[in-house]
Amino acid sequence: MIDPYQVLGLSKNADQEDIKKSYRKLAKKYHPDLNPGNKEAEKKFKDVSHAFDMIGTSEARAKYDRGETDEQQQQQYKDFMKRGQRPSYYDTQHEGGRYSYSFGEDFGGEDFFENLFGRSRGHHMDFPGEDIHYKMEIDFIQAALGSEKVITLRDGKNLKVKIPAGIESGKKLRFKGLGSPGAGRGVPGDAYIEIVVRPLEGFIRRGQDIETELPISFIEAITGGEVEAPTIDGTVLLTIPPGVSSGTKLRIKGKGAGEGEKRGNQIVVLKIVMPRVIDPSLRAAAENLKGQFNYNPRMNS
Repeated sequence: MIDPYQVLGLSKNADQEDIKKSYRKLAKKYHPDLNPGNKEAEKKFKDVSHAFDMIGTSEARAKYDRGETDEQQQQQYKDFMKRGQRPSYYDTQHEGGRYSYSFGEDFGGEDFFENLFGRSRGHHMDFPGEDIHYKMEIDFIQAALGSEKVITLRDGKNLKVKIPAGIESGKKLRFKGLGSPGAGRGVPGDAYIEIVVRPLEGFIRRGQDIETELPISFIEAITGGEVEAPTIDGTVLLTIPPGVSSGTKLRIKGKGAGEGEKRGNQIVVLKIVMPRVIDPSLRAAAENLKGQFNYNPRMNS
């Protein structure tokens, strides 16, 4: 015979609310619909259900504590027989014995499981399904401009995922009802897909804007002109105004993340790069100009 307090993980001093809470938790954990084919879970579920039948109401609990349940009296009978004794009429019949029946208290005037799960007690309880979480890696450009990808769910089905333009790493897409199935009439859980954006060398997201660094020569910095600049849509011509410095930011409108009117811009950060090897004639020319056009860049203008 099981000890209902031990099965529910409670002491004999636990109150009725603790008994209900423990039963709900364990019944859900070991429910056969949530553990298909698991014989051990099915056995534990039966033990938990039986334990709750024994002490789930104040009257049933009092009867168990007095040793007056059918199961206890059957055990007493077996113990008597083992010792060569027979139980008296009083042992089996007094105050709610084998042929009496008392109605235990309910919770809110209804059967406990009708109130809690909307169905009767037993194997047919209603539990919502668990949510399932996935991760999906996508390219930087796919995240910026949007795309469609296919992911295989846990049940083997393929799900076409529409990735909204401008999504950022860490964002989650929710697909209602595509999680684990519920038990009984319980609704299925949801599927959540967390987006992980792979970085793209040379491009950095700043909200809906995309920032890039563009090297230019000191001559281009002085004279200005048009240079090619990479964007996620391809290469475009960018006009460099004369007299720019390293760190100057130029904007290319509508080449950021997103779509339509909500699309961001590309911010181009200029970086003046000197030649790796200084040609002697270039150095001589610079020396000739030094006296005519010298300036101190360390002084604030």
